[in-house]
Amino acid sequence: MENLQTWWRGLATREQQLVGFCGAMLVIGILYWGIWSPISQAHEDALRSHASASQTLSYVKQTANKIAGMKQSGGAPKARGSLSSVVNQTAGQYKLVISRMQPQGDNIQLWMDDVPFDALLDYLHDLVEQKGLTLDSVDLAESDTAGYVRVRRIQLSR
Repeated sequence: MENLQTWWRGLATREQQLVGFCGAMLVIGILYWGIWSPISQAHEDALRSHASASQTLSYVKQTANKIAGMKQSGGAPKARGSLSSVVNQTAGQYKLVISRMQPQGDNIQLWMDDVPFDALLDYLHDLVEQKGLTLDSVDLAESDTAGYVRVRRIQLSR
């Protein structure tokens, strides 16, 4: 500490002012970038997270109301015919080829080789929304072709 005081006294008045000014700027910089900026950024992140969570909550409430309304009105429209015929006919509409199908009472399992991902989503949406089926599980694998997937297993039920 004495070495520092000796060094300080050895400086000219102008140099002491410059060192003091630089020291003050250093302290202000540490306070700003070390304390204020991270706190401000965390606050902004929290606000964005809150807004996102609010939107998600709103969506969930709307969907829950739709589901409750569907249950009261009797649910989604039901497809006529056997489960396997409904699944096959709908697959034909989307030009999808089912490589293997395994009916099990009110459930059915499907396997498909490389199929366009967008067509598969439209197909599943149609089965659930228009035909009234329930999508129990989906197991997909990446295909070598971009935009295509391999369906390891889809399980649907009435």
